[in-house]
Amino acid sequence: MKRWRALISGFLFLVLLLSAAQAYEKFELEDGRWYTLYDESHNVLLRTGIRIQVGDQFLDKDNCLYRVYKVDEGRLRAWARVVEDDSSLALPVQGLEGADSGNIAIYHTHSGESYEPSDGVHSTDQRPGGVYSVGGQFKESLEAQDSVEVNHVQQTFFPYSGSYRRSRSAVLDMLDEDWDAIFDVHRDAAPVGEYYEEVDGTEVTQVMLVVGTQNPTYRVNDEFAWQLKATADEIYPDLVKGIFYAQGDYNQDLHPRALLLEVGAHTNSRLHAEAGISLFGEVAFATLYGIPENPPVTETEEEIEESPPLQSTANPPPAQRGGVLKGFLTLAGMLGLGAIFFLFISTGSWTGVKEKLAQFKSEEFRDVFSRIPWEKLHTRYMLAQLREIKLGSWEGMPDKVRRLWDRLRGRWRI
Repeated sequence: MKRWRALISGFLFLVLLLSAAQAYEKFELEDGRWYTLYDESHNVLLRTGIRIQVGDQFLDKDNCLYRVYKVDEGRLRAWARVVEDDSSLALPVQGLEGADSGNIAIYHTHSGESYEPSDGVHSTDQRPGGVYSVGGQFKESLEAQDSVEVNHVQQTFFPYSGSYRRSRSAVLDMLDEDWDAIFDVHRDAAPVGEYYEEVDGTEVTQVMLVVGTQNPTYRVNDEFAWQLKATADEIYPDLVKGIFYAQGDYNQDLHPRALLLEVGAHTNSRLHAEAGISLFGEVAFATLYGIPENPPVTETEEEIEESPPLQSTANPPPAQRGGVLKGFLTLAGMLGLGAIFFLFISTGSWTGVKEKLAQFKSEEFRDVFSRIPWEKLHTRYMLAQLREIKLGSWEGMPDKVRRLWDRLRGRWRI
C-alpha cells in the first residue's frame, strides 16, 4: 500500500511539475500576435506579445503605474486602471553601489527572435536570430568605455518550448564570476508603430524593461529597472517605453540586477533596434557606473552615410528644397546671358544686339509660323481625314461607336 502511495505521489508531482513548466512557457505568445492593453477610457496603453494576466502592472513612459483588472483571452485584450501617478520620479544619475567589477553579461533566451523587415522572418529555430545582432550592438555601446567588459553569450536555447529552463542553466554556469548586471535581450511582438520613435532626430525602436513578479526578491530587480528608466528619461527622453510587470521570474532570481529587455518588435527594422539599443547602452553605463568623463566618440560622417536609415529625419532647411526647378531656371538664365553676350561680340554694340533681336522677332518667327499648316489643325479637317480611314466593315462596328460618329458628322457637317 505504501508503495502505491509513493508511486501516486511521484506521478502527481511530475504532472504538477510539467504543468508548471508548460504554463511558464505560455507567458509569451509565439506567432506574432499581441495583446492590447487599454485604460478605463479605452485608450491604448500598450501592445505586447507578453501574455497579460489580471494583476500584471505597467509603468508607462510618463511614470504612471497601471494594474490590470480585466482580460479578454479570446480577443487578446486587457484593461487596467491607474494605481499610482508619480510623474515626478527622479533618481540621481550616478554609479550604483556594488557595481564595481566592470563585467556585464548579455544572452538571448528566445534565440530565434528576429526583425521581419530586415531578416525576412519574425523568428527562426535554425540559427541565431536578429536579436544577436542587436545584442552585439549593445555590447559595442557598453564597451565604448575601456572600463567595461561584456560577455555576449552566443549559445542558442532552441526550441522555444523549454528555452527559459535551458538559458537558466547557462546563467547558472556564469555565476562563478562577479557580474554588475545581466540582460536577457528579446524583441516584442507588436505593430510597427508601437515601438518606433525618434530620439535626437534618429530613428530608433524603444526599449521596454520587463520585471518578473514571481521572483520572491523581485523588488531589487524592480529598483534597478526604475533607476535605468530615470537615467534614460534624463539622457534620452522617450527611449524607454516603460516597465512591464509580468507573472514570471524570467531567471531574474539569479541576480539582483538581472532584467529582460524588449528591444522593438518583429515588425520593426533591425537597424532601428540596433540604434535604440546603442543609446540604451549609454543609459546602462551611466546608471551602473556614472556618466563617463570622456563620452564615446560619435560616428564619423562616412559611417553615417553607410547607414542612411539611421540618419536624422529632420526636415532639410528651405535652401535645400526645390532643387529641380531652381536648377532649371539657373540653366535657362545662363543660356540667355550667353546668347546676349554672343550677339554683343558679333555686333560690337548694344544697339546691334537690340536690332538683331528685333529682326529675329519680325522675320525669323514670321517665317517659322508661316510654314505651319494651320488649316490642317482645324477640327473639321481632322474629322474628314478620319472619315477616309478604312476601319473595316461598317456593319460590324458597335452601335455606340456608329452613333457617336454620326453625331460628329452632323455637328461638323462633314
